[in-house]
Amino acid sequence: MSGVMLQSCAACGHSWQFRRATCPACGSPSFGEVEAGGGGTVWSVTTVLRAPLPELDVPGGFGIALVKLDEGPRIMCRTAAGLAIGDRVQVAVEDDGMPRAVRAGSELEDAGSG
Repeated sequence: MSGVMLQSCAACGHSWQFRRATCPACGSPSFGEVEAGGGGTVWSVTTVLRAPLPELDVPGGFGIALVKLDEGPRIMCRTAAGLAIGDRVQVAVEDDGMPRAVRAGSELEDAGSG
């Protein structure tokens, strides 16, 4: 699984990422936590050429993508440069707790740390 945790409303089925006291769609206080499947579509993407931290400084930069998960919510993910809007991706949380997106069909372990 992806490791990306969402909240899901028991009343209307709406899913969202950030914790709230009630469902943002219907107001129900009845919801639970579920793990996202990891599939999604790139909604927006950019390449960062000037890294904010030395460990993120890689030749050619690194990508940041806004990914719309199949469950509905959009999340920010690190990614290798080269993704385009509309690309299908697989998202998983890495050991450092940050979500990373790779082109669907790629192995997350083989994606590198860019």
